[in-house]
Amino acid sequence: MSTENHHLKEAKKLYQKALEEFEKAEEKNDDIVLRDACGKGWLSTIEATYALLVKKGVKEEELPKGGDRGRRYMVHKYAERELKLYYSSLRDDLHIEGYYEGTLSFEEMERNLEDLNLYIKKIEEWEGVSQ
Repeated sequence: MSTENHHLKEAKKLYQKALEEFEKAEEKNDDIVLRDACGKGWLSTIEATYALLVKKGVKEEELPKGGDRGRRYMVHKYAERELKLYYSSLRDDLHIEGYYEGTLSFEEMERNLEDLNLYIKKIEEWEGVSQ
């Protein structure tokens, strides 16, 4: 399996986990479980982003693994405007507002999950330089 496919598979798996957590959170009206869903959604975003970067020609060993700064730099260097906007929005909402701050509402999370699904699909369908 290519590394891009591995990252897409992981992104989809984490997306499904985020959906499951979100459903539990809604059912229980539980903000802590909602934060867990945000965390899984952010991890899905990261894996999808790695798939994009590999598709753009970045080697696996060159992927930024240690922190957000390197990921943001590479997204802004390699991604098209639309994908940059998705990435930035998902980072701000899922990672910062949802997971760290705990201020994301259930309605906002639902929209973010829809955006995450679109982000994954757009990366999966992107045809260009591929390793």
